[in-house]
Amino acid sequence: MGQLDGKVALVTGASRGIGRAIAIALAREGANLVLAARSVNGLKETEAAIVDGGSVAEVVPTDVTSEQQIEALFAGTMERFGRLDILVNNAGIFDNGPIDQLSTETWDRVIATNLRAAFLCTRAAFRIMKQQGVGRIINIGSISAQRVRLHNAPYSCAKFGLVGLTQTTALEGREFGITCGCLHPGVTGDQTSEDIPMTPLEETARAAVFMACQPPDVNVLEIIQLPRDQLYLGRG
Repeated sequence: MGQLDGKVALVTGASRGIGRAIAIALAREGANLVLAARSVNGLKETEAAIVDGGSVAEVVPTDVTSEQQIEALFAGTMERFGRLDILVNNAGIFDNGPIDQLSTETWDRVIATNLRAAFLCTRAAFRIMKQQGVGRIINIGSISAQRVRLHNAPYSCAKFGLVGLTQTTALEGREFGITCGCLHPGVTGDQTSEDIPMTPLEETARAAVFMACQPPDVNVLEIIQLPRDQLYLGRG
């Protein structure tokens, strides 16, 4: 018996990295998964890992910057499963540079993927969860939302904004049984490096599962998870 048996979870950016690891970890706890990302091949690989483990996964290729595709994603989730218990806003990109050299296109692309998309997904999930009277939203932030570094304006601003979205969602969700928290990973990866300490993806996924498995009346508002030796205070 898993802690999430019978639950339905939707994970954006589920085709690789943190999103894939979280999706697989949620499935191991018994959740049914809706997998969203642009990469069909990557989503199929995540789906195969989940199905091989005996769980159910639905692949929905989605551009999270498209409002129409987001609405279709959540409508399809309800048509397939009839409910949504967990949303993981994980989709994101990284593209930065010195402020005086940043193009407007770069700024807009990073904000659209890392913040606007999380809003669109949160809005759609909130409407479903409000009717259910229960639901949990987990946003994947970054330590860049806590300590900035040089040449990182679009990404840091998007992740700072995600903290505001998290807190606003948690506040507005109280009366409807909706919780919202933010997981801030440091450098995360599958491989270790002597020069760059990393947290294994499975450990980041474990933190997300911890948040997802809390009782409905308990919210984990924020977790900062980073390798012990990673620069944090005074970074940059």
